[in-house]
Amino acid sequence: MIKKISFTFVFLYFFTNFLFSNSIKYESKVLDLTKLKWEFKEKGSNKWYPAKPCSSVHTDLMKNKIIDDPFYGSNEKKYQWVGKKDWVYRTYFLVNKNILNYERIDIEFNGLDTYANVFLNKRLILKADNFFRMWVVNLNGLLKKGRNELIIEFESPEKRIAYMKKGYYNGRITAEYIFVRKPAYHFGWDWGPRFVTMGIHKPIYLRLWKRVKIDDVYVNYLRVDKKKAVMEFEISLESLLNQKVEISIINKTDIIDREVKLIKGKNLIRIRYEIENPKLWFPFNLGKPFLYDFKIRIEDKKRLFYQWEKKIGIRKIRLVQKRDKYGKSFYFEVNGIPVFIKGANYIPQDNFLSRVDKVRYERLIRNVKESNINMLRVWGGGFYENDIFYDLCDENGILVWQDLMFACAMYPNDRGFYENVKQEVIYNVRRLRNHPSLALWCGNNEIYEGWENWGWKKMYSKAEQKELYESYNRLFRRLIPDLLMKYDKQRNYIHTSPLTNWGGEIKSEGDVHYWGIWHGNEAFENFQKMDKRARFFSEYGFQSFPSMFTINKFTKKIDRKLNSEVIKSHEKNSKGFEIIKKYMKEYFIIPGNFEDFVYVSQVLQAYGIGLGIETHRRLKPYCMGTMYWQLNDCWPVISWSSMDYYLKWKALQYKVKKLYSDVIISIINEDRDYKIFIVSDKLKDFIAKLRLRLIDFNGKEIISYEKNLIVKADSSKPYFNLNFNEIFNKYSKNDILLYSELYDRRGKLIYDNYFYFVKPKDLNLKKAKISYDIKRFENGFKIILKTNTLIKDLYIQSLNHSGFFSDNYFDLLPKKEKSVYFYTNDDDIKSDLIIKLKSFNQIKLDDSY
Repeated sequence: MIKKISFTFVFLYFFTNFLFSNSIKYESKVLDLTKLKWEFKEKGSNKWYPAKPCSSVHTDLMKNKIIDDPFYGSNEKKYQWVGKKDWVYRTYFLVNKNILNYERIDIEFNGLDTYANVFLNKRLILKADNFFRMWVVNLNGLLKKGRNELIIEFESPEKRIAYMKKGYYNGRITAEYIFVRKPAYHFGWDWGPRFVTMGIHKPIYLRLWKRVKIDDVYVNYLRVDKKKAVMEFEISLESLLNQKVEISIINKTDIIDREVKLIKGKNLIRIRYEIENPKLWFPFNLGKPFLYDFKIRIEDKKRLFYQWEKKIGIRKIRLVQKRDKYGKSFYFEVNGIPVFIKGANYIPQDNFLSRVDKVRYERLIRNVKESNINMLRVWGGGFYENDIFYDLCDENGILVWQDLMFACAMYPNDRGFYENVKQEVIYNVRRLRNHPSLALWCGNNEIYEGWENWGWKKMYSKAEQKELYESYNRLFRRLIPDLLMKYDKQRNYIHTSPLTNWGGEIKSEGDVHYWGIWHGNEAFENFQKMDKRARFFSEYGFQSFPSMFTINKFTKKIDRKLNSEVIKSHEKNSKGFEIIKKYMKEYFIIPGNFEDFVYVSQVLQAYGIGLGIETHRRLKPYCMGTMYWQLNDCWPVISWSSMDYYLKWKALQYKVKKLYSDVIISIINEDRDYKIFIVSDKLKDFIAKLRLRLIDFNGKEIISYEKNLIVKADSSKPYFNLNFNEIFNKYSKNDILLYSELYDRRGKLIYDNYFYFVKPKDLNLKKAKISYDIKRFENGFKIILKTNTLIKDLYIQSLNHSGFFSDNYFDLLPKKEKSVYFYTNDDDIKSDLIIKLKSFNQIKLDDSY
């Protein structure tokens, strides 16, 4: 122990002196205490282990080889004990004369999970009880020269819950997590495991400053249009004395200076700033997400006291809910332009958030943009995302629907709870409100829906129901909107999502979580029966298995079967396998081979959700948004995601990429006629050629049509109305398809569509001969494919290189050449790419024998 402390002293000595060895340029400094050496132990034990904040107890136990990977096999059950214990973290840091010379020394805890007592030199300085808040403690007079000890004791949330539950309606609760201001998904969900974490999940800073500090800056837009942007910078300052300072707002070479008088304490300074002919921020599919670099400096003639920096996107956004002849609209408008939302629901990327680094965030957002997704909904059972998430959305032009962190349960109504939530909301609204990507605040996920339609009321008496509903109104219809009106009056707020109920009457207003497919066991075709009902689909989905790559990561070979305990432990929906099999039998076939079952589950998911997306887009402008559930996973699991835990693209992700294109062809059968729609999100009309061919699976053309047309801007319109009754008398629907292509005026293919007249299982698919040629290029390989007969849902796997396919799970016509690019970061790509092909043709034929 003596040696360990001695080593820590040496490390801290050099670390501290490195920070202060050079002449101080600014009159403020930040020291990241989470970069020091930390250790942890179970409370009551004398055995300390190395820790690595920002982290969690589970990941620190893994690093010390006390527990194995909690995601592997059935380890979830094995490691529930971790969340039932109390844990202690500590570090030591040196304070020298340079630090003590600062007039103000604050310690900032940016994220403590969750019940934490913090001791500095054995003195209690903080009792924290909210995962979602930052905690600031003034350390003036508490630090000493030399070694200082910081200890954080974490109490098990499970113990707190057990205590609080007893006194709350005699234990009658809708969910245990309601008592804890901590991510609800940590307690398990129907796609996630239960791991009740504790630890230091965000950095701890010592913030050192003199005279004056910027607490916050709010950029309030007074006018935004193409000619002028008028902004008002609301600068919140804390001054240690009455003084004069100069405030500078800098945008590259453009500088505004103001001399202001500050009083001791809190100050709010407003400075107007104008930009002629501004470059506006747009979602990436409508324009450029331009960002201005702003700095605000507080200084006098001799010293720079504080500097604030931020990338600012200038834009005007609103949620438009207007009465119309159908009911009430629900759409987003950016800079005066209505935006059709092509979105996805986003959940936390891991149960152990410290494992989600910058590289993973960048990769996920890159995948989002590559998939043509223009909005992510940050779901209310997770957490208010880290700054990097919103920064990347700003830079890439991806809108964010932000739920507040309440989901699927009625929450407490005591005074302490509301005060805690109040500070949580203020902190996170102030943290996030300057992001141009942030489009909407939503109070909660499915609480109003659950109260009205899921039978929660039956648990309570009439008097209790009244009390709980008043609690809901107090929180979501008064407290939160009042805070938003004060701290972010520029954005719209809705008290809940969904605003209308799929289980009862879906009104022609608001958003809907449409779970008739999956939970309601309705046919996929019911997506098409939503015409002139829902105005915005903010949730709907269908499950599939992750890739075999991912399954192999958490299983042994013996586990890779549907009825194994390991596979069942990674399916959190109690009827998941039953529902997947039911739909699989209805639309495809149920293979006997596990690997084939995994593959068919993915093409089934893509088939069903693709039908929903295409329907929603065709309903534009009556329907102005589609956001499927869900984009990603927090662990390797059978779920509704389109990308699995390792960000491997499922068939659905490729389907989304195509169906979220700016222009699509959509075909629907109505009263024996087939209507061919073109849906365009482009902001200008364009000239195109539409080509339609009715062909058999050998490529023989039965009939064809061509039409030159002008595709209207921002529209959904039928351009052909065809009847094939006579042809159906000669040809079986099981043997033919309608293939459509849209070309621009230069002859470049914009979009193609494969339309079948029967379900996939009823197609008379034939044994195929697929030929391919692989050519190397700088970043990977080009694969050129051909077939002698129609190929359904062709899946390409690389057997010797890691990487990404530009397209996959696609249909391929006979005699039609298709090129697919495989991109890899492998250092050695000298070896040839080895691929494996799988299609529904071979599975159907194999299972027919």
